[in-house]
Amino acid sequence: MTATFDHLALAGRRAWDNVIRYCFDLGATWLGGPTEPPEDFYFCHVGLAGGAKLEFLEPLPGPGSEFLRRFLHRNGPGPHHFTFKVPDLDVAIADVSAAGYDVTGVRRDNPEWQEAFLHPKQSHGIVIQLAQPSSDSDDWPPGTLLPPSRQNSVPELTMIKHLVADLPAAVELFTGPLHMTTVDEGDGPEGTYVELQQGPWRVKLIAPTPGPAAQWLANRPGRLLQLQLAVDKPALVPDLLPMENYDNTFVLSPEDNQGMRVLITGRK
Repeated sequence: MTATFDHLALAGRRAWDNVIRYCFDLGATWLGGPTEPPEDFYFCHVGLAGGAKLEFLEPLPGPGSEFLRRFLHRNGPGPHHFTFKVPDLDVAIADVSAAGYDVTGVRRDNPEWQEAFLHPKQSHGIVIQLAQPSSDSDDWPPGTLLPPSRQNSVPELTMIKHLVADLPAAVELFTGPLHMTTVDEGDGPEGTYVELQQGPWRVKLIAPTPGPAAQWLANRPGRLLQLQLAVDKPALVPDLLPMENYDNTFVLSPEDNQGMRVLITGRK
């Protein structure tokens, strides 16, 4: 069985703020969302180059959004989970259980989307969702038309940086039952790292050395530090701050971007 990295979900109080940022400002492709009012919570998907996707989550008043309201109350807006699609949920649960992880939140009531989760205390600071869809199709019905983007083409996701307290254990999870591949490792400015890849997704797991990154991680098992995107025209993206000593490299701070730090570079 292969687990396929499908999307990164970002939680916010208004999903449309993220749509405007990632589609209009940064050039992501609108993929779609529910055309009927959802019962539990609102969600929508946008696409990046190579098939990577972002999901935006927004709580609604009903009880089905309680998990999102708790998350936003504790953490504020920001990264919520990684989703890995699997062809057989039972096999996926057996794989992660055999690797020593406890599975929670198993739901089989929707035949189009069966799911289970790894708690962030075990999965190194971010929820892992295992999902078995009814088919491989991600087609959405015709829906929202967005205004033209500021960019000429779809942005490229060049890296996700994720800080972890236990680097070997994190690597074991992502290269074991989650089927990512190690492509690089070494020591960098933030600490010892291992870079993993699967399809368009490249994840750098970092065990931070003493300093700002370690202070930001504090006593958590892990914490997603930043996304890195390459776009055509960084100068047209509002709220960017230039990075000192780096040409054509800018930062969207979490305070200006729904809790998600994004490093922006100009596409070469």
